[in-house]
Amino acid sequence: MTTEFDEVLNLEESFYVEGFKDGRSENLKHNHLEGKQYGLQVGFQRFIFIGVIRGVCNELKKLNFSASIDKNIQLILALIDEIPMDNRDESVQIYEKNIVRLKNKFRLLLMALSKRWKDLNAGNPEKLTFEMLETVSKTVAGELNAYVEDSGSTNAVSQPEKDMW
Repeated sequence: MTTEFDEVLNLEESFYVEGFKDGRSENLKHNHLEGKQYGLQVGFQRFIFIGVIRGVCNELKKLNFSASIDKNIQLILALIDEIPMDNRDESVQIYEKNIVRLKNKFRLLLMALSKRWKDLNAGNPEKLTFEMLETVSKTVAGELNAYVEDSGSTNAVSQPEKDMW
């Protein structure tokens, strides 16, 4: 008789274990999906500005400027071509190294072109600036809300923090 009642006494524990397993598997599914979405968004944000730079350089290349400007355009395009489009550790390091150089070279190219802007864009006094292009790419790509734990306090609370990757 004792064996029949043992199952009834452990009924709450078996439901608890079953619910825990279901909740854990559901959580893993959601984490996997959220991780993929986050990764796609970060990748999009990282490479959209590179695409903007490439597009501007391709259009500037058609205008046949001086040899020094054409050389800088070719250098910028070469830096872009060096960046692999995957997520291996080596590729991320190449991206991090090249993006700084790329942004600096592109900013210098736009400053050099600002002297000739009257000839390029008659009728529109507004110059094409690095900040304008960066704003456009941020508007298109959006900004991620990252959650960072505040390790300085005794209660570790997640606080929303905007981050442009």
